[in-house]
This record gives sequence, C-alpha cells and structure tokens, in this order.
Amino acid sequence: MFDAVTLAAVVDELNEKILRGRVQDVVQLDARSFGFEIYAQHQRQYLYLTAHPDDTRVHLVTQKLRGPSTTLKTGAPTPLLLLLRKYARDAFVRAIEQLPHERVLKIQFDHATEGLTTLVVETIGKYSNIILLDADEVVIDALKRVGADINRARVTLPRHAYAPPPPQAKLDPDALDASELARVFADHASAPLHQILVKTIFGVSPLLAREIAHRLSARFPDFPQFLHFPELIATLTALTRPPWSPSVAFEDGEPAAFAPYALTQFAETRAFDSISAAIEAFYGAAESYAAVKEPLRAQIADARDKLARKRDALSESLPRAEETERLRVSGEMILAHAHEIARGQEKLRAETEIGELEIPLNPTLSVVDNAQKFFKEYHRQKDALARVPALLAAASAEVEYAEQMLNDLDLAENRAEIDAAVAAAREAGLIAAPQRRIRVTPSAPREFTSRDGFTILVGKNARQNEEVTFRRARADDVWLHARNVAGAHVVIVRAGREIPETTIAEAAQLAAYYSAARGDTRVDVIVAPRRNVQRVRGGRAGMVTVRGEKVVGAPG
Repeated sequence: MFDAVTLAAVVDELNEKILRGRVQDVVQLDARSFGFEIYAQHQRQYLYLTAHPDDTRVHLVTQKLRGPSTTLKTGAPTPLLLLLRKYARDAFVRAIEQLPHERVLKIQFDHATEGLTTLVVETIGKYSNIILLDADEVVIDALKRVGADINRARVTLPRHAYAPPPPQAKLDPDALDASELARVFADHASAPLHQILVKTIFGVSPLLAREIAHRLSARFPDFPQFLHFPELIATLTALTRPPWSPSVAFEDGEPAAFAPYALTQFAETRAFDSISAAIEAFYGAAESYAAVKEPLRAQIADARDKLARKRDALSESLPRAEETERLRVSGEMILAHAHEIARGQEKLRAETEIGELEIPLNPTLSVVDNAQKFFKEYHRQKDALARVPALLAAASAEVEYAEQMLNDLDLAENRAEIDAAVAAAREAGLIAAPQRRIRVTPSAPREFTSRDGFTILVGKNARQNEEVTFRRARADDVWLHARNVAGAHVVIVRAGREIPETTIAEAAQLAAYYSAARGDTRVDVIVAPRRNVQRVRGGRAGMVTVRGEKVVGAPG
C-alpha cells in the first residue's frame, strides 16, 4: 500500500518540514524499525521508518518515539543503531530525494566530524531494507546484509558500492503519449484496465490503478471499450503530482486504504492535511507498540533466563553412564578383593570388565562400608539417569516455549496480537496474572499467495501455529519452520497440485523472517509433509516434532 506515489508525497512533506533540520536523537523501536528526532523550523519532528515487509513505510509521526535501542537477544545496541548514532546524530539533513518512481528514499546527512552520509530506505515489501552509505555511496552497513549467494545482482554488504533496484521494463509515466498507450493496450486487450496499468506503467500500484479506472469509468460510461487515452494520462498525472489530497478509506468502520489523493473508489473516506497524518491514522498506534512490548518482553526474558538456569542445572546434575557403571564395578571389586585389603589401606588397584581401576578407600571404614558407599552413590546416580532426562526434556521444552513467546511478542503488529502473546505467556506462567481479566481478541494467521499461485499460511504466534498446522493444513500440504529457533509454522496449501521449488523458496523466506533468526544473512528452514508433523505429547500449543524433513536455506 505504501507505493511510489505515496513516497513522493512523503518526500515533499519531509522537504517542507525537516530539510536542513538537525538530528537530535536516533532510537531503534524493534528489529526493523527506527525513529529520528529532528529539530527543524523551531520545532521537533519525529520521523518513523520501518523495513517490516508487511507494512514497510517512512513518515512523520506526532508523538516522540521511544524504543529499547537494543538487540532482541543481547540487550546491547544493534550495530546499525550505533552507526546511525555516529553518522546521523548531530548531523544536518542536507537533502531528501526519491529514486524516480521507485519506493526508495535517500536522506543525506552532513555531520561536522563524520562528513556526508546517506540513509537509504527501500520500502519494497519483503525486499525492504535500511542502508547507510558513505560519501561515495559505498555501503557502511545495512539492516539486512545481502550477499552474492542471495542476490548476485544486488550485493548489499559493507565496503560494496550501493546498487539501486534494477529498472523495470515498463513505460515511464513522465513520458506517456496516447499512441504509445494505444499500442500497449492493444497487446493486453482482454485484461481489465487496472491490471494493464499495473503491468505496463512504472510506479503504478494496484490501488492507484483502480482509482484511475474508477474515475475514468465515472466520466466515460463507455470506458474502456473506447479508450480515452488523453484523459487517462491527465488523470494519472493529477493523482501523482502535487497538490496532494491525502485520504484514508474505510470499510465497515475500519481503515481499508490510504493514499496521497482522494480515494473516490470507496464510499467512506476521510481527508487529512498531510500524507503522514493519513498514514498514522491508518496504522494507528503501531509506532508506539515497541514501548508497550518492552516491559512485557523483559518479564518474559527474565522468566526464560530462570528456566534456562534450571535446565542447565539439571544438565549438570545428569551423571555420565560410564561414571555410574564405574561406581558399581568399584563396589563389587572391593568385596571381591576384601581378603587382600589391609586395615588402613587408602586405594585398591584391580583389573575389571571396564579396564584397570584405581579405587580410593576410606581407611577409617571397613571393607563392607567402603563397598556400600560406592553402591549407595551408584544407586543414586542410576536413579538420576532414569529420572533426570525426562525433567531435562521438560525444562528444555519450557525454555523453547518461552523463546516462542518472545518471538510472538516481537512479531506482534497490533494490539490483538500483543494481547494474544501476553495471554499465552501468562497461561505458561511466564508473566504474572493481571488483577483484572483482559479480553483477548482472536487474530488470524497471515495468508500469502506465491508467484506460482499457491496459498501460503503463516502462524505469527503459538495459537496461530496450532491453527495453521492442525486445523487448516491437510496431510499432503507442505510444512516449514526455521530450524532450531522459535518461529512461525508455515504451510503451503497443495490443493492437488505439485508445488514448485520457487514456491518452497518463497515459503522458506517467510519462515525465516517470522522467526527469531530474522535479520540473519542465511536461515536454515526445515521442510516436511504436514503428515510428518506431530504435536508434542503434553506440550503447549504449537509445540511439535517433525520427521523426514529436509533443510533449505533462506535469507533472513
């Protein structure tokens, strides 16, 4: 929804409000979102930018942005945040521009000691990124590092020259003419108007295309049987240039779309003074969710750490089988060599079934008491060998579930998803129960469509994972999950068709992103038939075992 035209309106607003302003602070709100406090024209402005693939965007917000400013795992500032503080904080905003008709924003900073740097915000869906460049447009670092093994054409790594997105083979909207449009439309005569516009004109999104089609059909009832190409060009130009008329459309009282122009294709709309105000109204308080999440995350992390210490203590208390066997043999050897042991003797050497042993003796005890001491410790360790593994497995499962709760909270993008993650954590005893009961609004799993036309289901928390895997998936569907880390259950709906590797690769990338390993250069993802996935007996929601899986790599 945050398309190239919306970004153009945002760029105009930023040039009006923050150009030549001074960056006073930089914060990181979550794994892929940052906030800038900029003092310009005698007031503070707050710039929000996020590379979350589902709602990537950049715009001004009304409230001061506060965040943990730490990594999700270590509690330390992230490398990119440290670099932004070094190169952008106390710098002046020198230039703000958009790559023509692209969803790519470039903000140039001029720092008194660090010189010129450029922040690139690529708001291109699942390929979104935030990249810091030096004065020669060489990458200093990026939120998401991309090596040649992932994208040979666009390597995004430190000390590599920045490569913008490759140009699309579409018509330039600034140079359209009626004859050219007539030729293009003749090649796509059977397709609806809005689809033709998206396929053929650079920078036209589905929302913009539908708005153009709606306006033309209202003016020309015979459209598109008789194509009014000059009017089409005029309408496109009017919607993609200032003056802007930002609006938000509503359906059943809920925000349905936003744009920098009036959305006449919807029955219910509301006008806004700025595109940032419209975007903020559409997303609500999403920018402040990080502040809501952080104390909850700290509580879950503390509980996770306690469980991890319990697990580690159990692991350390688990005796080795060979040591337990040595105790039994030692006791038996003391009794077998009782006639050879002198009063006050401190050790016994004996050849045994497990090799030669040097057995320590307590000179103050009798032969029988020395043997009984070994037998007593043998039985204690034997009991531990039988009992502790189950306790250790249960403790490991609790740690794993706490990690899942942290991942669920990190991925929560609205109040309902935050409440669902918190409710599950409270149910597991990771967070203290509230004084009053909180009603949890059910949230649905995400649905995506692959380029090959397959439905991909993604569970964003433990309850959704349970629903995706055991209520919505069929036995012959394909199941994916990031290997050895907390994350989403991802299911490709087969629907009686063979699933191509391209769709598996897309689903694997979703599994990587919706996991605790998102942001890593490469994430191992396990792939298995849904029939090979089973619930953990006695486990919590979404906890499974898998057999017969294969492993594929995916970018985080």
